[in-house]
Amino acid sequence: MAVDATAANVRTMSEDLKRPEQPAQPVASLPGPGDQDQFTPQLAREFFLSVLDYGQEEHEAKAGIFQELTDLLLPEARAIAQPIRTKSSENEPSPEVLEQQFGVTVRERSVDWLGEPAVRLAGTSRRLEPRISSPNESGGELRRELFLLTDGRLVTVETVATWQLKGSQRVGGDTLVGGRSVDHVEALRSYDFVSILKVMLETLFDGAELLKNRNEQSPDIVERSGRFFTIIAQVAVAMKENADQLRKVGDTLA
Repeated sequence: MAVDATAANVRTMSEDLKRPEQPAQPVASLPGPGDQDQFTPQLAREFFLSVLDYGQEEHEAKAGIFQELTDLLLPEARAIAQPIRTKSSENEPSPEVLEQQFGVTVRERSVDWLGEPAVRLAGTSRRLEPRISSPNESGGELRRELFLLTDGRLVTVETVATWQLKGSQRVGGDTLVGGRSVDHVEALRSYDFVSILKVMLETLFDGAELLKNRNEQSPDIVERSGRFFTIIAQVAVAMKENADQLRKVGDTLA
């Protein structure tokens, strides 16, 4: 279990998740009251860009936390994992039809992990407007989902759910249009950090309960769950402090 790899990030996450009062390696510093003439537009640009770079540091700190939590709950995730994809429906539109009807680009469809069990961590969707028919006759939705495989890998799956009228009946299908592996940093660029943590927390509880009922609970469950809950609690405190600081900035400017 690769817990130590992100331990340093977790120990200092309260500081990492807050914007510090002063950058650790500032490109420039704000001038004093008598230095306005020296505060050129270029200097101002460099200063504020150096401060805003902490957004990327915060993103990487969250990814480190995400990775450690993933390692901590793998035994429970394996207990409740389900196959990512069921067998294709007979109504499943072909990739060529999807590209023609909705302009959806069909990418990798033959990844080897699609039949493996996994836990769904997050998802997004958007409506697709048909190009060659009325919106009253057919429609679609592009779904992007993040899964945790039982070996700890993160993968994303894209599907298009479609429907069309056949006579008086509405029939639908679900077509895979993309699938690939991602790392924790990339995953957090597309999916909400807090929402993922909530699902992971439920995964730990549900998986532990199932294993307990089977009398198969991992012997290190107390240690791992304690570590997991400590991290979640520290994240919650750090994010609350950060939100309070941002709220004060907004109140000051109002």
